[in-house]
Amino acid sequence: MSDPEQGRAEAVYVSAMVGEMMRRVLGDALVDLALAAYGLGWHYEAGLQFERLVLAGTFDRHPGLQVILGHWGEVVLFYLERLAALQRVAKLDRPVADYVRDNLYVTASGMFSLDYFLRCVEIVGLDRVLFSTDYPYQYRPSREARGYLARLPLDDADRVKLAHGNWERLTRRD
Repeated sequence: MSDPEQGRAEAVYVSAMVGEMMRRVLGDALVDLALAAYGLGWHYEAGLQFERLVLAGTFDRHPGLQVILGHWGEVVLFYLERLAALQRVAKLDRPVADYVRDNLYVTASGMFSLDYFLRCVEIVGLDRVLFSTDYPYQYRPSREARGYLARLPLDDADRVKLAHGNWERLTRRD
């Protein structure tokens, strides 16, 4: 076996070992599925797909295209500083952050965190935040969603924007 072949074989072995190790650590297919889906994997995958649209120049060719990401932007907003480094290798017309601010709307998706809300508003502005729950996936009984909306530090006009006004403007229903 040649040196390059050994390197490929070694890489496959390491990948297989990591996969096997994870199966042994979790030991439960349902837990593994939950982690890969709603626990964390979904959020990274959805955010990654938005970034692929950015890096492919989709928004340069279609500047009016708007994308909605749930769960406070599926980690994109929280990795924006790191994603800015892609500008060094991508042939984009603008910085990555500009695409986030111009082509992305984010929703709460039932993650009722004041800290996340404030961070998202800081990055994309209140006009690009949509209020939502995550029904039926993460159902929360009672009036928790309404209570969260009522407790946010917003005046009445901004609360209306968040509750439904931004959606109506986005879908041209205003």
